[in-house]
Amino acid sequence: MTRPESHLVLTAVGPDRPGIVNAISALLHTAGANLENSRMAILGGEFALLVLVSGSEASVADVEGQAPRLESELGLKVLLKRTGRVAQREFLPYAVRVAGVDRPGIVRAVTELFTRRGINVASLESRVSYAPDSGTPLFELEADVEVPSQVALSELRREVASLSDEENLDLTLEPRR
Repeated sequence: MTRPESHLVLTAVGPDRPGIVNAISALLHTAGANLENSRMAILGGEFALLVLVSGSEASVADVEGQAPRLESELGLKVLLKRTGRVAQREFLPYAVRVAGVDRPGIVRAVTELFTRRGINVASLESRVSYAPDSGTPLFELEADVEVPSQVALSELRREVASLSDEENLDLTLEPRR
């Protein structure tokens, strides 16, 4: 008989330095827990981590009990939240790419369109870089979205094209492979 797994979302933010990922992965391993999914990045001078942890109830509880040690030893702010598996939904997976001159409001405009259509943002990354010759700030966004199966793709593509023109952005929506 298989024991049910427990799941925990662990988020941590703190000053960037070598060894943070190793310390957290060692803690999970020692507790007998598994690191299923993760996102990690340096943002400014801070390191941010978002991890889905799974394991037996005892191993996940052990990870929860170690959070104060992580905070004090690594100088992190740690947040833990129990979660479970999400029931499968019917959707079409799409990749979104956005590029243009950086300015406030780009993420809001793109996600507002998705919200109106009931499209879920599964992951989103954005960055600002600078054009080599002019130094112009350039915005880039990549996202994976879940388009409900009842959304008419032809209408969605028209809305994406319209938004691209209105906001002066290069915006693409392609099936995720």
